[in-house]
Amino acid sequence: MTFQADVPQQADLAARLAPIRAHFVATLGPRRERLATYLRSADFRMPAPAVMRLLQEDAHKVRGVALTLGFEPLGRAAGHVDEMLDPWKDAQDSVEVPPELHAALETLLDEIEETIAKGP
Repeated sequence: MTFQADVPQQADLAARLAPIRAHFVATLGPRRERLATYLRSADFRMPAPAVMRLLQEDAHKVRGVALTLGFEPLGRAAGHVDEMLDPWKDAQDSVEVPPELHAALETLLDEIEETIAKGP
């Protein structure tokens, strides 16, 4: 139930979050490029652990901020990838990327692109 007194507060909150949301969306471009570059690379099935750690770092950051700012589909996709990339966190050698992780990374890329297209 929304009370009339809550409406201005909600509008004020949305106005205060607008520049934060815009900044967050602006940070997605470089993350999209790293992810797209990885997915197009010849060694996407057996990537270097450092590459996967970078992708996990991106997914982890997107996960936390996206959900807080109301980008739920993006936050859920990033969370899924973040969890799936755990085997690379401490890996010293390349680990084969299973098809389900590759699909999750593609979904995350789609969500990033959709979020950028919609804007804050």
